[in-house]
Amino acid sequence: VHSYESMKIRILNGGHQILANPGEILGVEFISGCMAHPLIGPFFRKIAMEEIAPHVDPVPGMTPESYVDLIDRRFSNPEIVDTVRRVAFDGSSRHTGFLLPTLQDALSKGTPIDGLALAEALWARMCEGTREDGTTIAPNDPIWDKLTAAAQAAKDDPQAWLNQRDLYGGLADNPRFSDSFARWLNQIWADGAESALQGYLQT
Repeated sequence: VHSYESMKIRILNGGHQILANPGEILGVEFISGCMAHPLIGPFFRKIAMEEIAPHVDPVPGMTPESYVDLIDRRFSNPEIVDTVRRVAFDGSSRHTGFLLPTLQDALSKGTPIDGLALAEALWARMCEGTREDGTTIAPNDPIWDKLTAAAQAAKDDPQAWLNQRDLYGGLADNPRFSDSFARWLNQIWADGAESALQGYLQT
C-alpha cells in the first residue's frame, strides 16, 4: 500500500500543483484546460517522466511511467470538471507534502531538478496575487497574506521566497536548487510564465 500511496502523492497530487499554478497565472479555469494548453500540459509530462518518476518505486502491474500515462489521460478528460482554483488551494501544505520530498530525493541523488525548481517559481509567482492579465487572484491559502508578502519581496530577491523556512527548511541553502529557482523566477517576472515554460521544455 505504501508504494501505491507514494506513487499517487508524487505523480497525481504533485502533478496537480505543477498544472494549477501556471494555469492560475495564465487564466486557465480547469485542469483539463491546463492539459490542453500547448505549454502547461507538456510541462507536467516532462517533469513527471524525467524528474518525478525516477524517484517512485514501481508497484505490481504498474511502472511509474505507465502511471504518468494513466494520470495524463485522467487529467486531460474534459468530463472531469476540476477547477484550477480548487487544486491550487493550500499550496503551503501541498507543495511541502507532494513536491518537495521528490526535490529532496533528486538533489541527494544528483538527478535533474530544473522543472521542479520552475514549479516552485510558478507557485511563488502565483502567490504574488495577480494573473498575467492583471486580474486579482483571490486569497487561496490559509497563510495567503504571508505567502503574498514573501512573493512580492521575491520579485527583487528570489531568495526571500525560499527563506520561508517553515516551507523549505534546508532546501533554501542548496545552491543547485536556489540558483535554478532564482533564474526561473527572474525569467517569469521579466518575460512571462510562457517564456519560462518554453525554456524548460527546450532543455
